[in-house]
Amino acid sequence: MSLSADKLIRFGTGSSNLLKLLNKNEIRAGNGILVGRGFHLSFGDFAQSSLGSQTRKRFYKKVSTVQSNKDFEIVLDNKKLKTPAGSIFRVSSEPLALAVANEWDAQEEKILVSSMHITSLVNTILDNPNKLLKQDIISHILTYLENDTLLCREEGNLEWSSEQTKKWDPLVEWFNKRYGVTVEPSSAITGPNLPIHARQALQKYLHSHDFWTLNGLVFAVESVKSLILALACVDRHLSVEEGVRLAALETEFQTRQWGRVEWAHDMDNFNIQARFAASILFVHLTSSSSSIEVQLHKARSGAALYIPARSILNSTTYTK
Repeated sequence: MSLSADKLIRFGTGSSNLLKLLNKNEIRAGNGILVGRGFHLSFGDFAQSSLGSQTRKRFYKKVSTVQSNKDFEIVLDNKKLKTPAGSIFRVSSEPLALAVANEWDAQEEKILVSSMHITSLVNTILDNPNKLLKQDIISHILTYLENDTLLCREEGNLEWSSEQTKKWDPLVEWFNKRYGVTVEPSSAITGPNLPIHARQALQKYLHSHDFWTLNGLVFAVESVKSLILALACVDRHLSVEEGVRLAALETEFQTRQWGRVEWAHDMDNFNIQARFAASILFVHLTSSSSSIEVQLHKARSGAALYIPARSILNSTTYTK
């Protein structure tokens, strides 16, 4: 039994990949030659490519997932999906495979590559073009805490200072209590000081996650420029919408003072929310049970059932 992809929640935009039909038996999800703008100098493949707005005609009718040993693969008609480097697009989590299948099934007459964040994340992990190790990703995540949106404060405007204290301080207090650390906001030009014990505690926590989950987490952190907000959403302390709203607190404050730019602010917020939602979903899917059957068994035994969105149990094949 499995979820129908048309019932999965369709999260947002952005992909570093461009579809390329190779032959009758395989499809490559991406372009291994052209390189787009990275979200960080050493982690370029996570960001939306400069090709992200390009489209092409949909060339397949059916999207399906198939099980291969203990893994799951994506099939478009009778063609296996492949990564930009040519590897079989293969994941160990059935819910994750269904989320990817939903991204492909969500495409209409034209394929919008910017609507497939989760596909892009899996491609980057499978190909690992920068040959990153687990410690590389952990170190990168911790650099964001040193410049976390919620910790870097501005003085001078009493109303803005009050807004930061009111909206951000409760999250900082929650973070300190939840992870057993002591980090404090700072208005210094050098940013907040991260105590050694806090860094060590967070390193230990991050090491408890596998390579896949850490890749999703770093994408979440980059989306809102905050490790605190990302972990609050991963822990379900905040919703995605609340996390994005708090990340954009200064923009909201400024627009109340000076007004909005028609469409621009709404589009920026939508894009950030879509990226952030996809990354949080990815973290949940890669840290949960690998198959729907396992989760159903847990549910029958009294454990909580985690399914990524409202769903029905029928088929993994979807036809346009």
